[in-house]
Amino acid sequence: MLRITSPTPRWRLPREPACENRPAPEAALVAAIIIVLRYSPYADGWTCALVTSQIFSRSEILELLQARGPAQEALFSRACEVRNARHGRAVGVRGVIEFTSFCRKDCSYCAMRRSNRIPDRFRLSADEVLEAAACAQACGIATILLQGGEDVGSDRLLDEVLPRIKRELKLYVILNVGERTRSRFEQFRRLGADAFIMKFEASNPALYAQATHGSLMDRLENLRRLRDVGFVVGTGNIVGLPGQTLEHLADDLLLACELGPDYLSSSPFIPNEGTPWEREPVGDLDTTLNFLAASRILLERALIPSVSALEKVRPGGQLRGLLAGANVMTVNCTPSRRRDQYRIYSRERFVVTLGHVGRTLEAAGLDFVRGGILPAPQIGQGTR
Repeated sequence: MLRITSPTPRWRLPREPACENRPAPEAALVAAIIIVLRYSPYADGWTCALVTSQIFSRSEILELLQARGPAQEALFSRACEVRNARHGRAVGVRGVIEFTSFCRKDCSYCAMRRSNRIPDRFRLSADEVLEAAACAQACGIATILLQGGEDVGSDRLLDEVLPRIKRELKLYVILNVGERTRSRFEQFRRLGADAFIMKFEASNPALYAQATHGSLMDRLENLRRLRDVGFVVGTGNIVGLPGQTLEHLADDLLLACELGPDYLSSSPFIPNEGTPWEREPVGDLDTTLNFLAASRILLERALIPSVSALEKVRPGGQLRGLLAGANVMTVNCTPSRRRDQYRIYSRERFVVTLGHVGRTLEAAGLDFVRGGILPAPQIGQGTR
């Protein structure tokens, strides 16, 4: 059985032995590193430990992902020890406002994909966004997540609401709105957005293309831009995508370690009505929780949410997420008349309320931090 210990840290992935006709590692994107991991005969001997006190080889990550019974309990226990030592028993609670259901992407897993003819797509008004943010603040929530499809038509709305949220409510603002140009990211940052979440979804380029009909290299370039313009950055994956293997998931974790995000989210795949993958099986909850726990051990400084999809898959799923090392929960602050029109998981979605968060935290023996918790600066970064 794999022993979960805390040896002396290494601070970056070892490089592959020199190979003729291969670009210099300094010139390669993270995607290239992961491709080397996948196809190199040396990959199984590589280790993953970026800004962490734990080292796992790829084969050990595979073992962790399959942990069940006592082995899983030991994994979760170690993850909670790491969380509590680094962050205490405090859980950050943020509010999400889903402000647009328009999207220019055509992802195979999402009902908001552009090719779906949805009669009730919506964009909230600036007043609706500000009212929802004010309600969140009145409940003691100091971090707001503005989330929507990849809808460039909503950028003017964000241009209006971002400075007002900062000026009038003084909230910490996270965006989750998909890919943009560097100049547009810079504009969001200037207007007051503090953080940006952009999940890489899958580290395997072919699987990423099947899931999103896009380019993984483009996605990673967007993540680089976000960091370059000064955002606190979140990313993550989906567990259980059709065609995904445990080896793919191990590479997902290696990619996450190389990116060193401030937030890291892992969600189980949920088949969504009206999509090419609507008849595929649900992602495995235990594998998702194991990925979360391993992420906590390897990326101890990251804030890791227990996402609503865990509760959708199984009642009590978010409690198990906290017991696997998560330390963030998200309350849905979208106006009630619009929630059912935002089909991120399925028509029968689980809506997280403040009461549900309170009960879940009490069951986990954790504390709701009024005002939230913010990511710690990375090594070499100043506070933002």
